[in-house]
Amino acid sequence: MAGQPGAAVQGDQWTSAQSLDGLGMPPSLPRIRTRPWWFPVQELRDPLVFYLEAWLADSIFGPDRATIPELEWMNQVLLTVDIVNSGSLVEITIFGQPRVQNRMKSLLLNLASGYREHRAREEKMKQLEQFLKARASDPQTPQLPVG
Repeated sequence: MAGQPGAAVQGDQWTSAQSLDGLGMPPSLPRIRTRPWWFPVQELRDPLVFYLEAWLADSIFGPDRATIPELEWMNQVLLTVDIVNSGSLVEITIFGQPRVQNRMKSLLLNLASGYREHRAREEKMKQLEQFLKARASDPQTPQLPVG
């Protein structure tokens, strides 16, 4: 049941959204999380929010956001990643101590920069490959002797 899109967390139990119909809730509830035991409640007061392109968030967190719990535990922060702007952007909210929030934001922006550079290199390689294929198939281009 944990993989169902309409599952909600209550304590440590997973409950399907259909069993919550008697509460007057809509059938397609988003996944609700409880605060982990290790995270102080006072650090929920002042979150840090920033935005990234959705494809970068998929590259960093995985398409199903599977790496978020590990990042949270390792960095002692809470992260929410919400899709905004019709799917082209994501809003990343970081809860935690201010210095930890800034460190986490810096880490995520550095990862995003690396993925952008990687994508730019891939694009250049594709363009070079297309250019070389076009040049090789053109009979007017003089071929250098192999020697």
